[in-house]
Amino acid sequence: MNLRLSMAAALLTGLACTSAYADDTVTINVSGTLTKAPCSLTSSKTLTANFGSIRTDQISSASSVDIPVTLNCPANSALNVSIKASGVYSGSTTYATTSKTNLVYMLSWKSDNSVANVTGTKRNLTNQSGTVNLGLTAKLIAIAAQTEGSFTGSSVITLEYL
Repeated sequence: MNLRLSMAAALLTGLACTSAYADDTVTINVSGTLTKAPCSLTSSKTLTANFGSIRTDQISSASSVDIPVTLNCPANSALNVSIKASGVYSGSTTYATTSKTNLVYMLSWKSDNSVANVTGTKRNLTNQSGTVNLGLTAKLIAIAAQTEGSFTGSSVITLEYL
């Protein structure tokens, strides 16, 4: 009986002590920033402008080659587009060099036929929605007489979603 009484007293003492402590509270603040989903590239990430075989005396009359660049953008999207050629002809912002001396190529925007800057300068596009065509055309230009042989060149298009 004494043990039962001691246990009951201990239980009551424990309950009494528990209610004597103050309650603590914790505040949780939630924050962040919601952003618009970016455009998604729908064309290939590696594109080739193959001019095939061109006679050295017919470079200026050779056809341009289409370069399809397309995106799918949420309504009212904004982005910067820049093109950086692996080499730029001395003093030019629009002539990208090839592996052949004095043979360059020029890129033009299909949307308005304007010549593209190939030095990395950003072109700002706003209010873009749905399918966005950033297609280009490539044109070869001989700065001086050419000799036979293969050539290569490359440029990188950077899309920066705002």
